[in-house]
Amino acid sequence: MPSTAGPRSHFELGLSVQTRFAVTTTADAATVAVIGDLDLSNTAQLRERLDDELTLRPAALIIDLAAVGFCSAGALSVLVDTVTSADARGLACAVIAHQRAVVRPIKLLRLDRILPIHADRADAEKWLSLVARLR
Repeated sequence: MPSTAGPRSHFELGLSVQTRFAVTTTADAATVAVIGDLDLSNTAQLRERLDDELTLRPAALIIDLAAVGFCSAGALSVLVDTVTSADARGLACAVIAHQRAVVRPIKLLRLDRILPIHADRADAEKWLSLVARLR
């Protein structure tokens, strides 16, 4: 008899999705790219990685969430804290996100008033360049 069950999630199948963080630094900005899901299991690691970059005082900070499939409330809190901390230190910060799983909760919670969200890297760099000229 054929199975009629629908698709299963990674959790149902017992698979874990490994989240990775990649940091690149140029003269213009440090970029922390996140690949995977941001949930309770890695929120502390996200905070640590972003705090480490802020401590190094880059010219600007880009948080690239383009490859994030899920973003928990805890991760959103880390993003708000990071952007607020960067601003207090006089560092420009931009967040790259375009997928619904990340942008929708940000907009619903009205965090887009705090988080400088950009659809792609070119838009983020253009905005950071403008901010740098205004400072």
